Amino acid sequence: MKIAPRQIRGFVNAVPDAVKAILLHGSDLGLIGERARLIARQFSDDLDDVFSVTRLDGDQLASDPASLGDSAEALAMTAPRRLVLVKGRGSEMLEGCKIALARDLSAAMIVVEATDTTTRHALVKLFEASDHAAAIGCYPDSAGDIADLVRSIMIRDSITISPDAVTHIVSNLGNDHATSRNEIEKLALLAGPGGSLTYDDVNEALGDSALLAVTDIAIAAAEGQIDRLQLALSRAWTENLNSIMLIRGCQGYFRQLLTVRRASGRGSTPQQAVKSLRPPVHFKLQDRLVAQVKSWSETALNDAVNRLQDAELTLKTGMNNDQTYCAQTLLGLCMRAQTLRR
Repeated sequence: MKIAPRQIRGFVNAVPDAVKAILLHGSDLGLIGERARLIARQFSDDLDDVFSVTRLDGDQLASDPASLGDSAEALAMTAPRRLVLVKGRGSEMLEGCKIALARDLSAAMIVVEATDTTTRHALVKLFEASDHAAAIGCYPDSAGDIADLVRSIMIRDSITISPDAVTHIVSNLGNDHATSRNEIEKLALLAGPGGSLTYDDVNEALGDSALLAVTDIAIAAAEGQIDRLQLALSRAWTENLNSIMLIRGCQGYFRQLLTVRRASGRGSTPQQAVKSLRPPVHFKLQDRLVAQVKSWSETALNDAVNRLQDAELTLKTGMNNDQTYCAQTLLGLCMRAQTLRR
């Protein structure tokens, strides 16, 4: 069976009794690993218990396809069910999984992590077509996913967090689930159980370097400064900043410009509109936003935001040349700004 995105959280937290094998696949390796551990711990308190837990890899299945089924049917000495954990790329595990799914799995749970598959892969289709197996896609976090992760961790520790602090976290984290969780857990540790987090707390804890890099890139693109954009991007790559994070940050910046432009069209002055933005814009940037919005029409800003949204979706496919694509997208906006300023 195929587990829909809206069903994944409930499924992972409480695996149905009828399911005997689960495939975790996709491009977010951190999320694959996290979900695999959550599932595995429902069937064993000790994942290193060799009497009830078997670990296999894709190369073992490739050389001995029957080993997965044999392991699944082995008696569990210290647990009700034999837990079999498998890690591999994908294709080399296909034959072994076919054999295993045809065996008696009544006293077993198989958890397979596949790191090199797509939704059309034969291994994914195999698990989706089975009545007693399930396939779960694990793909990069969206802004909504990160926001949900923030809220769940804060609720867990009874931490109060302001809405602008949540927005700030979302705009400054990349799309890797494991990395995002690690950063959010650090924030929760900073606040402590029952504590609170404000925008300033989050800004200081996450560090200003990534935020400043994104802001510098967004300013260069909005003002049509190609040389400055190239320099800012070069620094960002040197610091190993995530392409999706950069695009998402620039998207947030251009959304602010769009908000100011629309407010100006309803009678507010650009200065008033900038000061009313939430989360608040640093006072050193306010005059710059006012000057930029005079060059950009509402239509042009709408188009810029849409292009950045499309770029984020494209980058989430896991392309190899993500930095090049990110730079090309931002260069296009930069050239558009030059045209608008003439």
